[in-house]
Amino acid sequence: MEGVKHIDFIGIGGIGMSSLARWAMAQGLSVSGYDKTPSTLIEALAHEGAAIRYSEAIEDWDVPADAWVVYTPAIPPRHAQLQAAKASHRTVLKRAELLGRIANSGRCLAVAGTHGKTTTSSMLAWMIYQAGVPVQAFLGGISSNLKSNFLPGPAEITVVEADEFDRSFLHLHPEVAAITSTDADHLDIYGEADHVRSAFSDFAHQCQTIYRSAQANIAGGSAYGLEDEGFRAEDIRTVDGRQVFTLVLGEERMEGITAGLPGLHNIENAVAAACLARHAGLSMAQIAKGISTFKGVQRRFERVFESDHQVFIDDYAHHPTEIKRLLQAVRSLYPERSVAVLFQPHLFSRTRDFLEGFKEELKGADVVGLLPIYPAREVALPGVTSEVLAQGIPGATVLSYEEGAAWLAQRPERVKVTVGAGDIDRLVPQVFLALKNAAL
Repeated sequence: MEGVKHIDFIGIGGIGMSSLARWAMAQGLSVSGYDKTPSTLIEALAHEGAAIRYSEAIEDWDVPADAWVVYTPAIPPRHAQLQAAKASHRTVLKRAELLGRIANSGRCLAVAGTHGKTTTSSMLAWMIYQAGVPVQAFLGGISSNLKSNFLPGPAEITVVEADEFDRSFLHLHPEVAAITSTDADHLDIYGEADHVRSAFSDFAHQCQTIYRSAQANIAGGSAYGLEDEGFRAEDIRTVDGRQVFTLVLGEERMEGITAGLPGLHNIENAVAAACLARHAGLSMAQIAKGISTFKGVQRRFERVFESDHQVFIDDYAHHPTEIKRLLQAVRSLYPERSVAVLFQPHLFSRTRDFLEGFKEELKGADVVGLLPIYPAREVALPGVTSEVLAQGIPGATVLSYEEGAAWLAQRPERVKVTVGAGDIDRLVPQVFLALKNAAL
């Protein structure tokens, strides 16, 4: 990528796009970008030096003639600036193409999967970083340890989150990758579940893989899990409110590791990260320290407020399997407490495709509030509404976005959870302040 001086990112506010924008600024390049609406992440990018615009009009697209243009597939093809970029003589790349060029230029460790990839890749990056090994990382969330979704080099190793959306991960050719799950998702792209699994198989053929035995079944890979696999966690128990386990990586064992995050699924994530870290040359002691000191990822079981009487958790879950795991973790930590959930469905197509799954898993809460469906890149689908979802959940309440924070804060349940991948995170500060003031 010699000679590049400026990169313009169309859709710069996306979590994957913003990590690439931070990479570009770390290389000393000028960065500009478009997004539809302001966000905390976009404001941070502007503070770091990116020129941000919120208009897609051609007259507001003022970038150098030799600038590269990088776009996310979430941007509609009709976007005026994207159309102009493709009609020009500039280099125009999808987000995944730029990430592939960066990651494939050296040693790359990747984490793929429809669930768990952000937590696992963030844990892996933290393990390597705290062990003192030069590493750069492109993550799908804000690491609570690193305070960013990007860890700059120079580095011997690149850690990437391998995204299955739009088959983006096929641009990556890592040394080794973990596949955490192959559940059906993004059916607006893939059409059916078999096509999702086929894409993961195609990705696995590009590298050495380990896969979670309980879900994925990847030919030629090695299984990890919680039972009889060669890479596993065993002797799982709770000590002083935290999970402790023995890590087994082939012939190596490390006993008494304290999990940094709650839930059996996060112990599985730790095993996956440990396998990749061991491949990178970390010792079992370094791996154990990385697991126990890992604080998680913002919006992944993030405890926003906790007192003697109230707990408020925020989580990014937007698929029935993720909601199931979230509520299992909540119940394991707070078995005697009732749970109120405020859920914002993400995408009309996902709500339609997994309607019965959402109904079933949300029944795991004691009371559920539903916000309107967050459309993201989609237009509304006839008959797909939060009201239809509510019909299958006893006692569910459909709320406007403006009503959501007050409804949750005023509920008597002692555990309160905001759930979703849209803009429900903007309600989190309101709930926090209400609970904090009530505790005074």
